[in-house]
Amino acid sequence: MRLLSLYRRRWWLFYTPILLGAAAAIWWAAACQYPVAPTQMVIAAGPLQGSYALLAQRYAQRLDQLGIQAQIDYDDSPKGVLEHLLAPDNTADGRTALTPPRTADRPQASVGFVHGLYATPDLPLQTLAITGREPVWIFVRQDGATSVLQLAGQRIAAGLPDSSTYAAALLMLKQAGLMRDDVTFVPLMPLDAVNALTEKTVDAVFQAASEEAESIRLLINNPGLRLLSFGEATQLAAKNPRLQPLLLPQGSIEMRGNVPPSDLTLISLQTHLLVRPSVHPALQRAVLAVATDIHAAPSFLHRSGEYPNIRHPEFPLSPTARAYAGGERPWLETVFPYGVAQKAALLLYAVIPILALAVFVMAWIPRLFDWRVSAVLNHFYGELKFLEVEIEAAAIDQPMALKAMLDRLDNIEREVVRLDLPDTFSDRWYTLREHIAAARDRLLTLRAS
Repeated sequence: MRLLSLYRRRWWLFYTPILLGAAAAIWWAAACQYPVAPTQMVIAAGPLQGSYALLAQRYAQRLDQLGIQAQIDYDDSPKGVLEHLLAPDNTADGRTALTPPRTADRPQASVGFVHGLYATPDLPLQTLAITGREPVWIFVRQDGATSVLQLAGQRIAAGLPDSSTYAAALLMLKQAGLMRDDVTFVPLMPLDAVNALTEKTVDAVFQAASEEAESIRLLINNPGLRLLSFGEATQLAAKNPRLQPLLLPQGSIEMRGNVPPSDLTLISLQTHLLVRPSVHPALQRAVLAVATDIHAAPSFLHRSGEYPNIRHPEFPLSPTARAYAGGERPWLETVFPYGVAQKAALLLYAVIPILALAVFVMAWIPRLFDWRVSAVLNHFYGELKFLEVEIEAAAIDQPMALKAMLDRLDNIEREVVRLDLPDTFSDRWYTLREHIAAARDRLLTLRAS
């Protein structure tokens, strides 16, 4: 037996591999099974003049209170949100990416605000929540057109050609009976469009934005401008469900100033809070918690608690958002702050169990040695017991057999002497030697008698 050699090298042969295995298991759990959620993220907010810029700033403030540092990424084009959310290699079948690659100075965003009109089947993005609806406002001067049909031949500022406002304006004009060539589109940013309408370089402004957008406030508060109703909203919504009619009651914007002066019908777009599928679920839940705080309050456009919701999203719904809407949330996140909850999950579900298993296995190694030594010693005790029984029987019936039994006893003793046992088992080894010596004395006594 080489028990002594194994015992002396037990740290290298047993303990060290166990500890290394535990460290590897903890690393795997931290990297794959329970990765710690990031504490930094990027929010894509589109143009700095748009309504999403202000919304992103509110999100960043709330996320900062949770211990998450949020950087806001602005872009001149509303469609730039998709460029920041999509990576160049997100097309799994090897086709050319649908959006331009990111540059080194434009980080990939984790979440972003996008109108549902941008949804296409081949965009690998998911909806965290629908955070509200934004009217497509139509502003003209007081002496301007009284219906969309009267905009024929006029100059219209409806954002950039790749914007959702531009796409909605085309659909609205077509529903009213006007084609693309019947009007002149002037590509202007929101605030530039406000100045252009005031200075009479354009005749109408289409803008899809919330009532909190700076450009919308300027347009509403300008006494020389007025809102135009879109009477074909219901018919357009029936053809394109992404556009929904919105009734703006008289005085709903400002009751004292009676703004608007009469009931108006507008078209509205759903605002989607989009997320990349690879974003950590805990970070998605944190953003959803902030969305609930921000959008649950009522306004003249929606009722209390109507938003955020996950009803009829134009983009695929995030599994995390679906579970969150169903009330599924790790209990640690309801007890601890965001960062502490993630570390606590790793500690509770991975580190502690793995270390406990490692300690349990290491504690059993000395017992395994003890079991093995006991098995060997019990084997010799058994041999010695059988020999003692045979000695007593042979002393009466076969005295000549005692010589052979003495040889067997010597063989047992030689094997016991050759045992290579750890020092902790020395007392048991000496006890066996004493029993062998006692058996020899008994055998020699019987031979001499």
